[in-house]
Amino acid sequence: MPFMDPSARAAPRSALLLLALACGLSSPREARAQSDDEARIIRLGATPIGALPPIAMPMPASRNHNYWGARLQAGYRRDRAGANLTAIAGGIDFQWLGGSVFGVTGGYQMGDCVDAAAACTDHALFGARGRFNVMTGGPTLTALIGDYSANTTLGAELGLGWAPDVLPEMDACAVDFGVPISIAMLQRIRVVTYVAPGVMWDIDCPGGGDHATRASWFTSLGIGVQQLGGRGLDVSIGYQKIFREGSGDQFGVSIMYVRVP
Repeated sequence: MPFMDPSARAAPRSALLLLALACGLSSPREARAQSDDEARIIRLGATPIGALPPIAMPMPASRNHNYWGARLQAGYRRDRAGANLTAIAGGIDFQWLGGSVFGVTGGYQMGDCVDAAAACTDHALFGARGRFNVMTGGPTLTALIGDYSANTTLGAELGLGWAPDVLPEMDACAVDFGVPISIAMLQRIRVVTYVAPGVMWDIDCPGGGDHATRASWFTSLGIGVQQLGGRGLDVSIGYQKIFREGSGDQFGVSIMYVRVP
């Protein structure tokens, strides 16, 4: 048997050891980074901002009265990570002197993530929102079809959302700012189309894990009918898209009742 220098035998072993060590260090990092991205996607749709459908700006009402309203919403989000998220919530709204609206929301979201790349849990969700009428104008484009009773409302809205335990030992917090534009047509029963571009921030919060604040653009749109059932009942369907890879699509239905004097 020919003589082999011990240092020569140690070299291949050292190379294999370094290779194994490199694989052992890189794999967890890649898995952790992937897990963080998946966790962010789940968190995006966990608060009322991402879990519930958008609603149209309320019609300008009498400036001599305040109005109270109740709201029921159901939303469904299908993430590209494979998660199905269904949310049901209720809310109370207060319209000050027929203009701006302030509301609170509470509900529950059920997550089906058996076939998804990330885990999720059923959890409660809570939110608060202010909606402000900036300007209300005339018929605009609807004058082309002869509907001179139509009006266009430009608004601004700010929302806060919190959901505990959306992932194991992780909460979700979010803030959003949008610019809703609504066009209301017809008279006795109002048909309202609306679109609301905006930006939302998935923010770090107590119990939220080690996640830095990150902004995402979004667009909401939908159509609704207002002044049903004695002028106090509104029904709308909405769609929302968050422009972050893997966030999927969100659909939902909202039923609102406003007590009209």
